[in-house]
Amino acid sequence: MSKIFTSIISVLVVILFLAGCAQKGTQTTTSIQIQQSGPIKCNDIACLGQNFHSCTPAYVTMSAGNQSVKVSMLGFVNEKCHFTMVFGNVTAADCYFNKENLNDKVLNQMFGNNEGQDAVIAEACKK
Repeated sequence: MSKIFTSIISVLVVILFLAGCAQKGTQTTTSIQIQQSGPIKCNDIACLGQNFHSCTPAYVTMSAGNQSVKVSMLGFVNEKCHFTMVFGNVTAADCYFNKENLNDKVLNQMFGNNEGQDAVIAEACKK
């Protein structure tokens, strides 16, 4: 009985936390900025990774010297997740991932780590 009670309390705490996050306007946490409308503006790659699994529209912009990189998930198009990487003004990747490929290995491979997902990325990022 106490296990069920503890579970119910935990669920209520999560619901109350999420209800507090659903206020109008903009709310900022350490890695994500929730906007009233439009894609989520992430402040780091971890935030982008959290949204990759569900293909929630989100983006992160990073700078290195005078170069910028914008990585975006634009949402589902014809049941595939539209993912882009733009370096400066040049599109380096324009990909459409199947739902079953929205996982950490594919995302890590997109960021240059060898995860054995070459074939998945080649198929998703065809021009």
